[in-house]
This record gives sequence, structure tokens and C-alpha cells, in this order.
Amino acid sequence: MIKDTVHTTVVDTTYMNGVDALLGRDYEKAVTLLRPYGDINSAVAYICMDYNESARQVLENLPETAARSYMLAIVWARFGNEQKAVEYFLDSVNNDGAMRHRGNLDPEIAALIRRYNLNVIFDKNVNQF
Repeated sequence: MIKDTVHTTVVDTTYMNGVDALLGRDYEKAVTLLRPYGDINSAVAYICMDYNESARQVLENLPETAARSYMLAIVWARFGNEQKAVEYFLDSVNNDGAMRHRGNLDPEIAALIRRYNLNVIFDKNVNQF
């Protein structure tokens, strides 16, 4: 069996520069630097640049987490597929209750919460979320 993980104490400066660009809201630079990594940060950079199809492709190849589901909800909302967007948002909340409140901060998700009365669903299932 070939070991496919390399452990090193050397910091990947390209990746860190990409994360710094993302934090500094230089999304174009962040996309350029993070593109090869295909991770959650590269997906965030794609979303920030409105490269939604690229973000979807990256996200669908990542392990299922609340953050992944939340970002897929944003992407599907931008594509106009509200059913998938709501499903992914509810999945994110089911996996991490804090996502319920995070949804109010993003226009795409906040609109879905209002349109489909998702707060009512959350309040009925407070023990589930």
C-alpha cells in the first residue's frame, strides 16, 4: 500500500497567501492561489467571485459537513433551485444548530427562511436542531 499523506513542518506559503487574500477580500487573488487545493477555502473564494458552478464542483467532492451543506445551499439558491437550496440548508442546521442563525446573514438563505417560513420549522423541531 502506498501512503498518500505527507506530513511536514514546512508551511505551504501559497495556500496561506490564498487564505490571507480571502480574509482580505481579494477574492480574485484568493481564487488564483486556492484553485489547485479544491478545499473549503477555494469553494468560499469561488462563491465570493460568483463562480458558482466551480464552487459546486469543489463542494460536492468534499466530505459532508454542516459548512459544506450551507455553502451548497447558497450555490443552489443562486442557481434558482430553491428546493435543493432549502434541503441543503436544513441539512446544515440539522448538523450544526448555529447554521440556523448564520442563515440570516446571507441574503440568499435569509430569503429562503422568509419565503418558506423555515423559522417555524425550526421552532417546531427545536430539540432536533
